[in-house]
Order: sequence, then structure tokens, then C-alpha cells
Amino acid sequence: ISKVDGQPKSLAKNIHKLKRHMGFNAQHTSFYPKLTVKENLLHFGQMYGLNKSILIDNAKSLLQITGLYDHRDKMAAQLSGGMQKRLDISCSLIHKPRILFLDEPTSDLDPVMQREVIALIQEINKQGVTVVMASHHLESLEKICTKIAVVHEKQVHSYGEIEEIRKPFLKDHININVKAGKDTERIIAMVKKMSVTKIIDKGDQLVIFPKDVEKTLAQLMLMIKQENLYLHDIDLRKPTLDEIFVKITQKN
Repeated sequence: ISKVDGQPKSLAKNIHKLKRHMGFNAQHTSFYPKLTVKENLLHFGQMYGLNKSILIDNAKSLLQITGLYDHRDKMAAQLSGGMQKRLDISCSLIHKPRILFLDEPTSDLDPVMQREVIALIQEINKQGVTVVMASHHLESLEKICTKIAVVHEKQVHSYGEIEEIRKPFLKDHININVKAGKDTERIIAMVKKMSVTKIIDKGDQLVIFPKDVEKTLAQLMLMIKQENLYLHDIDLRKPTLDEIFVKITQKN
């Protein structure tokens, strides 16, 4: 069951009504390379049955939002890879859908073009469009998505806000890299006064198991400043989505 115009509706019985509220952009381009940018938008708008005045207004608005206005009379084939992706996304937005589905929107793009497309997606979202992305570029998803679903072998293994998904994989310990013998005993003595369950001395590294990782880390940073201690490194890095994906999929 879903909602159309605020009313619960059966998906099976109202699929055509629901499609009017959805836009879809495939991984590979679907525009016509021998048409201009404007001609492509008008063509796809006609496919959605938009009347001429609404279609022209929608096209003009999209050309401005996507930065394609100055390229509106260019043949699509003459556009750069990033501009072609902008056009492709624009074609899926011409009917002003409420939800936009994107399949690998940044694949085959260089880092600069990836950032441009990500910025465009964020701008589309600001316009009130819910964006659902499928992507293997997890670093990009981590920057822009509010919720993540980890899918493996056609099954959803984890879903929720990023920090919610990350929580089970956070480290329960802190690594402090020190110069063997230098200040180590003093550091251990001070750490023992904190709320920790165990300290392992590996010579050039102390492994601390606190009851509250973030609170202990804050105390350590204050201790370093007040005692003027020299440490090579403190490691409490949050796992990336790439690392979480590997751990989730390896367990299943």
C-alpha cells in the first residue's frame, strides 16, 4: 500500500497513477544524441502527456537548475560526460516527480564530474524531490544520504540512518601509538584513573578499552594538552561505509 495525493492506495491497482509521481534515471544514457538538449526535454515531456505551456515552463526551470540553459540548443552528442548526465537526469525530472530513482549516477565519471553530479542531486533534493540512489560509490552516499540500505544477494541486510548502521561496527577500544618507554608509564597511570576496563601495553602502542569510548577520548585529548605529552597517533576512526559493507556481506 502506498499513498497518492495523501490517500492510501493499492500499488497493484494504481500503478499508473504512482508512475506519474516517479522519475527514473538508468546507469546508461537514455536521451537521444541527435536531438538538442531542449528537444530531448520536450520529447520526454510529451511522453508524459504534459500540455505545451506546462512542458515549456518545466523545461526552462530544469535548464536553469541543471546548468544546461546555455547549452539548450546544442546536440546532446556534443555535450561533455558530466553535461550528458545532467541532461539524462533532467529528462527523468521533466514531469516534476515526487520521487527520483537513480541507478549508479556517478559511474564512469571522473572525480570532478562526480562532484558536479552529486551537487546537482543535492540541489534536486532541496527542490522537494525524494532521491533514491543505487550506487557502489559508497563514499559519495556517505556524504549526501540521510538513510542507507545495504543490499547483498537481493536481500536488505541493514537499513537506517548512517550512524545507526555504523554503531554496531564502532571500535570498542582506542589505540595510542607512543615512543617505547617515553612517557608510557605516566600515560598508563593517568589512564587508569579514567573509566576503563583494560589497558594493554604493546611497547610502542597502548590499547585502551574504555566503558565510554567517546568520553574517554575527550579526556585523553585534554590530558595530552595539559601534560604536554607527545604521541605519534590516537586511532579511533569511524568505519567507512565501504568497510561496513564488507563486514555485513562477509557475515552472510
